[in-house]
Amino acid sequence: MNEATSSEERVGAVPLLNAVFCVDCETISNSPHDVCTICGNRSLISLFRVLGGTLREHKPPSTADYVKYSLELTAHVHEIPARGLNVLIELLTRLAELGGAVECLHLNVEPAIDAQRVLKVA
Repeated sequence: MNEATSSEERVGAVPLLNAVFCVDCETISNSPHDVCTICGNRSLISLFRVLGGTLREHKPPSTADYVKYSLELTAHVHEIPARGLNVLIELLTRLAELGGAVECLHLNVEPAIDAQRVLKVA
């Protein structure tokens, strides 16, 4: 075997999220456990944690970042449980977090049953 094809010359790619550095054998690998797959020691350091994963923040914008939509939503929901109403309100308020400008948000909520009558019966 010539020097160009020796094991030290092989090129491999490991995603930063999975990359670990073994302090004992000084090898970067994607060992799926807390044990180095090369030397068997447990002295592994997550490179993602060390570097903070900052490389993903600096990736060039994709075409999905440039495509924008306008949304007008109308929903008539009857007899939704209180817990479901809370989830719905949380999801609607998250629209602003998605980067869109919410011009107007109007909710008209009316009780579907007479709560006083239900409480008297109970």
